[in-house]
Amino acid sequence: MERSVVAAEGIEEVVMLPPSRSATREPLAATQTADIRALLGAGDEDRVAVAHFLVGALFLVLAGVFQLISLFSLRFAGLSPISYGRAESMANITIMLGFLVLTLAGGIYYVLPRLTGARLWRKELAYLGLLGVSGLVVLDLLAVAFGLGEGRQPFGLPWWLHLPMLAVLTIPFAVTMMTIRRREEERSFVTLWFVMGGVAWLPLLYFVYSAGSLPFVGSLGAAYSDLFFSAGFVTLWVFTVGSGLFYYTLVKELDIPLASRQLASVGFWSLGFAAAWWGSAQLVFGPGPGWIDGVSAALGLAFPIGALANAANASLTLQGHWEKLRDKPGVTSGVVGLYLGVAVAILASFAAFPSVGSVTALTGYWEAIEYVALYGVGVLLAAGVVFEALPRLAGREPATLDRSRSFNRWTVVGVGGVGLSMIAAGLVSGYSWVAGSNSAAYVNAGEGWAAGAGAAEVLMLVAVGFGIVAFLGQLAYAATVIGTVTSGRAVPQEVLVYGPDPDSDEDADE
Repeated sequence: MERSVVAAEGIEEVVMLPPSRSATREPLAATQTADIRALLGAGDEDRVAVAHFLVGALFLVLAGVFQLISLFSLRFAGLSPISYGRAESMANITIMLGFLVLTLAGGIYYVLPRLTGARLWRKELAYLGLLGVSGLVVLDLLAVAFGLGEGRQPFGLPWWLHLPMLAVLTIPFAVTMMTIRRREEERSFVTLWFVMGGVAWLPLLYFVYSAGSLPFVGSLGAAYSDLFFSAGFVTLWVFTVGSGLFYYTLVKELDIPLASRQLASVGFWSLGFAAAWWGSAQLVFGPGPGWIDGVSAALGLAFPIGALANAANASLTLQGHWEKLRDKPGVTSGVVGLYLGVAVAILASFAAFPSVGSVTALTGYWEAIEYVALYGVGVLLAAGVVFEALPRLAGREPATLDRSRSFNRWTVVGVGGVGLSMIAAGLVSGYSWVAGSNSAAYVNAGEGWAAGAGAAEVLMLVAVGFGIVAFLGQLAYAATVIGTVTSGRAVPQEVLVYGPDPDSDEDADE
């Protein structure tokens, strides 16, 4: 492997050129191993992050396939190869655990050494987490496909798969906290707040979700635990970690200071300790305690406050620097993701009020909120980190920016179209059920349920069309990530240089 090195301020810039096997007499197996290492990056911590990004990109494409099938089955139930219940569960497993957990965890492993000045603690454990989550996602998909699950949303998994998944989801927490514990940097950037909160909340959220499978927990308790996990995953993991990682990307790539630590603090605490209440609002007027409706409506307002604080902070940071986004499609992805997150948060909190919830409850409205949050906000925030980190990690940049720009266009148009179509379909269904019941035209239960839902069939067909556009965006994301690593043009590569590692026997002997 040929390379030129320039050392400056504790960081080496390395230009790595494609390896030439004719120039070495190393064994083939050793050469292949070296090639793989070169593709994943120069430093061990860099390889951990790149491996997470690559596997996450593959899961995103698979999630897009399952989501298309689920949208198709909503409109053409008799023609779908998989029922809506199974297709939706398989899509949720793949996008939430396979893509968003792995990709954002890779982003965490990317920023930790750079913000702490310490080596990533137990990188072998981080690799084990990658293998564990990936393997369990495959097992989860097989379990749902063969009907072994319990049918609980959002995953529908059998109870015996919860414990191993909970174990592997604690790995990012252990790696993150131990790395921060050994930090050399005295000041902490705001990204560390968001990262620490996310890795602490993720296993706790899954613990609450898995507790719904315990035999002494009733169906009502299980329903609330399901909704708490879904809403908490969106706010406490996707929005919180995604926004925190993008703060680092924004400052790093554009070389500008963050506008306000106070706004970042508002965004962090709002998302972290109140925003998840919008989940229980989906069961308004349900059999739960009466006080939950009012509390959900009040505390659910923290969701748009947190999302708006982060989006405003990014806008203020970019003031006078908007022209720099022209050649930074990754940063553009993150900015669009923050803005889209504000729209999602406003719509979710709006429907949390009982007067609106009486129409939107148990309709496609909430499916639209979750879809846009996961496939829109989550994917865009992930791209905001991944697209800009890969050239630094792998020493390669995309051969063209057209793919990443196409990803932004297709994702915004496709996900936005699906969201608007399903929101409209939910409102049409909700008003049809309310009108049918009030006018005594039909009872909004049993056959009356289908009578109300049937009014939205055209809108669901439109959603399928926009879903195809969104899937093209997901393919563009995967092509950008994989193409950058495997065939991108060589560029200066960032390699971190550390002092002696207190946990290393080799350094101790020296």
